[in-house]
Amino acid sequence: MPNQNALKIPENLLEQCFAQGLADYPNETCGVLSGPKADAGTVDACHPLTNVLVELHELDPEQHPRSPTEGYLIDPHEQLKLDRELRKSGRTMRIIYHSHPDVGAYFSQQDIEDALWDAHPRYPGIQYLVVGVKPNQRDGAILAVFNDETRKFDTHPVC
Repeated sequence: MPNQNALKIPENLLEQCFAQGLADYPNETCGVLSGPKADAGTVDACHPLTNVLVELHELDPEQHPRSPTEGYLIDPHEQLKLDRELRKSGRTMRIIYHSHPDVGAYFSQQDIEDALWDAHPRYPGIQYLVVGVKPNQRDGAILAVFNDETRKFDTHPVC
């Protein structure tokens, strides 16, 4: 897959990601941004998803040591259902997003590890949006895009 340009995220979608991050604060939030399959450069819909670490960490903190304030895990059933719905309607996932409460917007080492499988992108072609949130305020946003030449993620400021 050739190197991708960072996608342009419309302000209304970015605002939805921030609003979800602020609503779920102090926990991390997560979701997907999608666009029409026929237009690779378009992102035009936001799909909030459930961070199941909220429940898993509470039920079994030994098995799931990361708390939802410092990590996220997209509900796999919701993600599969969304993927099926998008495919049926000629759409596709373009960006996976999540929030970073109180630490700013950056692509952490854990984010990198979660985005890779055996040093390859877990979801080829998917970009990653991280929105920083603090109590009642936005704290920046970055987009991480996998670079096939360097085999690393390049980060681009969004705001």
